[in-house]
Amino acid sequence: MKARDEALAYILRLRADQDVWDAHPVVCAGATLPTGPTGAAISLVIAQARLQRGCVAFWAHPTTGKTSCITALAAVLAERFPGCGIVRHEAKSNSKVVAEGSFIEDMLHSIEYCGKIQHSLAAKREQLRRALFALGAERRHVIVLLDEAQELAEPELRWLKEQANWLVAHGFKVTIVLFGQEELIDFRNYILSSGRSDLRARFFQHVYEFEQIQRHQDLVPLLSGCDEGSEYPEGSKLTYTHFLWPEAYGNGFRLKGQASTLWHAFERVSPLARGEHGVAMIFVAIALSRFADATRDRDAPHFQPTLEDWVAAITKAGYQNRAHSQSSRRDLPKTHHDPCMS
Repeated sequence: MKARDEALAYILRLRADQDVWDAHPVVCAGATLPTGPTGAAISLVIAQARLQRGCVAFWAHPTTGKTSCITALAAVLAERFPGCGIVRHEAKSNSKVVAEGSFIEDMLHSIEYCGKIQHSLAAKREQLRRALFALGAERRHVIVLLDEAQELAEPELRWLKEQANWLVAHGFKVTIVLFGQEELIDFRNYILSSGRSDLRARFFQHVYEFEQIQRHQDLVPLLSGCDEGSEYPEGSKLTYTHFLWPEAYGNGFRLKGQASTLWHAFERVSPLARGEHGVAMIFVAIALSRFADATRDRDAPHFQPTLEDWVAAITKAGYQNRAHSQSSRRDLPKTHHDPCMS
């Protein structure tokens, strides 16, 4: 009992420090946690990563949480394919003059290449090839996670394909994952109409919508991640939920059990949460932040939030009954699509 009281007193001292509280990943809406769509996307990527040449593309509306998905994906792939080389690269605006040398330099920076970049184009190509080779040499597998893919230009796909072909010719597996906004579909359609069947087959054979959160089950992985497998402060062995509500946590409170109530609250604030519109990840993150702040002083062994608590947090997060400008792409599968049916 004494040890338990001392542990609680330690957590309460941490919570009392406003700077420590404000830096909590949930409070600052910066936690990287999985959702249902994230889990579906990860399954699709793993299926492609087993192939010699694998590629899958995802498009998403703004604020859906694709960057968080990429972060979660990188962690899962590193664990699932130990020794593989993972490159996180963000495509630059294609309004500039597209040059292979600049493309290679950007890729080298993404790999965190430390050497001096050569001047000649041929030498730069060789540098990138050798850098990718070294990065994935342990498992002979390179995975490229390419964000803002709607900014790509057709020549950049060609250059990326050439690098991938060189690696495959040297016994590597190469997996390319494209993430982009809705304009990625326009780019894909341009490639389909341009006669570049090689690029179509290489990069756009598998295209999915990375969906917004559309049901309470999609919230379960995210809330479970707060309850277990997370840690704050670093080295404390406290999960996110344990830190935020220590007395309630010690008596069995878990955010996972709030998934249905939280979803009903979104539906109460706006009926547009139902159906194809769903809820953007940013509103879930901010609602959790507002909820944590609002219930900070209510932590107790029998703390039990109400539907009204969640409604208030969601309203403060800025999610309200409003018109959605997002269109639905019914011609393309969703991330909830079963990959075995592809």
